[in-house]
Amino acid sequence: MLLADDFFLIAHDDRDGRSRISARAMELGLAGALLGELVLEQRITVEGPRLRVLSGEPPADPLAHTNLATMIAEVQHREVRTWLQFLGRTAVDDVGTRLARAGLVEQTQVRRLLRSSTRWLPTDVNLPAGRVVRLRRLLTGFEPMRVADTTLAGLAEATGLTGHILWDGDPAGGRRIQYAIGALPPPLRDLILQVESAVGDAVLSQRG
Repeated sequence: MLLADDFFLIAHDDRDGRSRISARAMELGLAGALLGELVLEQRITVEGPRLRVLSGEPPADPLAHTNLATMIAEVQHREVRTWLQFLGRTAVDDVGTRLARAGLVEQTQVRRLLRSSTRWLPTDVNLPAGRVVRLRRLLTGFEPMRVADTTLAGLAEATGLTGHILWDGDPAGGRRIQYAIGALPPPLRDLILQVESAVGDAVLSQRG
C-alpha cells in the first residue's frame, strides 16, 4: 500500500469517516506522505527545508506522476513548506479518490443543517483497524521496520496520531518511534521535521 493511502486510512475513523486529527494536520500529513512517496521512488530528495527533483521519469501511480510533473513545471518553487501547502489543499480528495478507484473506500455526503461535507468510508471496516494494528505491532515488537513503515510512523508522530496507534501509551513504542525516525535516511527525516514544524505553526496560528 502506498504511503499516503496508509496514512489516510489510519487517520480516519473506520465507522463514520471522521478525521482523527485537525483538518490542517490531515492536509499537511497527507501532503507530506505524497512527497514521501516521491522520495521513496527516488524522484525527489529533501535537503533541510528545500526539495530537489532527481528524476523526471514518471512514477507508475497517476497521482504521484501528476505531483512530480507539477514540481518539474514549477521549478522556481523548492521550499518543502510551499509544497506541503500546495498539495495539502487537495490531498484529502486526491488520496480519497485514489483509494476509491482501488475499491477501498466510498465517497459519501453528510448533510447537517445548511451545509454538507464529504466523508470517505472504508468498504471493509477491518482495513483501517488492520493498518493500525500492523503499525502498532511493528512499533512494539522487535522485527525490523521497512523505511516506508518508519516514515509512516514519523508522519503519525508529526501530526498527533501516535496516541491512536499506541492507544495504551506504551512508552517502549514511543521510544522506538523516535529511534526509528533518527535512523531514517536524511531526506525522509528532514521531510518529517518539515511536516512537524508546519503542523506546529498551524496550531499556533489557530490559537492566535
